[in-house]
Amino acid sequence: MAYHPFRNLGLKFLSTLVAIMLWLIVAGERTVERVMRAPVEFQNLPAGLEIVGDAPDTIEVRLRGSSGALSRMSAGDMAAVIDLTTARPGQRLFHITPSQVNVPYGVEIVQVGPSTLTMDFELSGIRPVPVEPNIDGRPAPGYEVTKITSDPATVEVAGPESALKRLQAAITEPVSVTDQTRTVREVVNIGVPNATLRLRTPQTAVVTVTIAPKQP
Repeated sequence: MAYHPFRNLGLKFLSTLVAIMLWLIVAGERTVERVMRAPVEFQNLPAGLEIVGDAPDTIEVRLRGSSGALSRMSAGDMAAVIDLTTARPGQRLFHITPSQVNVPYGVEIVQVGPSTLTMDFELSGIRPVPVEPNIDGRPAPGYEVTKITSDPATVEVAGPESALKRLQAAITEPVSVTDQTRTVREVVNIGVPNATLRLRTPQTAVVTVTIAPKQP
């Protein structure tokens, strides 16, 4: 079929007009700068290693771009990616360059701060600890708690070795015995009081609180 340069001339003219209008809109926008907080993403943490202390979760980024592009941006549109492949036990420094911050096309990174992150690392461990049921309240007058059991009785906790050494027990959600006159049995979640530690496998416990009349 022979090529006809004037075929669909109206559509071609409309497309050209739309392209020109879009260019004028973009070209007419002012170039501005804006400071935003970018979330920090850690990648490639070596196996058997834990981040300890207060690891930074955001950095400050100075951006440059059109006023329209920057006004539409949110913190979720960018992220600073830190590669932890070289991490070792102890204190380590990680430099952050503009190339490590992902931003939308057309937006320029002027500056990041801080430009260096100081982070502490420690070897990871696993330790079995007893489960300590958390009992809330008191039985009815004339009654008392005679026995408390947990199934399972122990759980495995993972985390930094120094925190594991200080951990005495895992705890459960509160089990209320307020004004009770008979045995209470309840399924509750197990947790650890130290935020740097975690259960190796999330678990629940069946806590049984035996309540009986007080002996004369």
